[in-house]
Amino acid sequence: MEESSWPGRIAAILVLSAPLTWAAFQTPDQYSANAVINKGLYNQNYGSTTRADQFSLRTDTTTAKTERPQPKVTPLPDTPLPPPAQFKEADAVAKASPKPPEKAQSYGSFTLEDLKKQVPQSKEGNFILEVPEIYYTAGDLEVQKVITGQGVETVAQVLPEKVNNENGHRLRVFRMLVQCCAADARPYSVPVDFGKKAPDFKEMSWIKVTGTMSYKQEGGQTVPVINATKIEETTAPADAMIY
Repeated sequence: MEESSWPGRIAAILVLSAPLTWAAFQTPDQYSANAVINKGLYNQNYGSTTRADQFSLRTDTTTAKTERPQPKVTPLPDTPLPPPAQFKEADAVAKASPKPPEKAQSYGSFTLEDLKKQVPQSKEGNFILEVPEIYYTAGDLEVQKVITGQGVETVAQVLPEKVNNENGHRLRVFRMLVQCCAADARPYSVPVDFGKKAPDFKEMSWIKVTGTMSYKQEGGQTVPVINATKIEETTAPADAMIY
């Protein structure tokens, strides 16, 4: 069969498309565990304010925005700019030095009634939260005071905990948050503590966690920790990634 003939061209297309079609069906429509870890699963900055307003538990996020401390502007000195080589050296030092975690801030009053207005509750009274919402409570002192000890539940994916888990009491739950497109999604994660040996779950499986909120000082920052009272496998939500 001549390759330049129509039958030959169709045969060539089928030969090329077959492996591509097979790969498309065999490739899972999600990140692998290694990809999630490489994207910073265990390297979280719980004091970050990036997109914090989107996931704030406050009923009035405008107040929180206006009360946030503004960065201090320092006038540039009247001295010549350093040569390009110095710029490169300074840039290398900055990249080599890890950014210190941002500390929790006070953004004005927040009460349990505010929390109830903002967040839906289950029939058992647990506050139903997304992982990024739990994540960002670590940067707001008033919200922490209100939600500490409150019952919460969340649906997330699970991986083993590899930070501050010498006794094996913890798992790590996370959701992928899309920054611009699915390719640049990053994991927002929090630890779940069982007070005893953590149960075994298949990596990357979807689980529903119920527990109470607490906050620990670990690694120089405030870490939100769910003290689990119940955990069970569940189905993935309609939107596996949060936008």
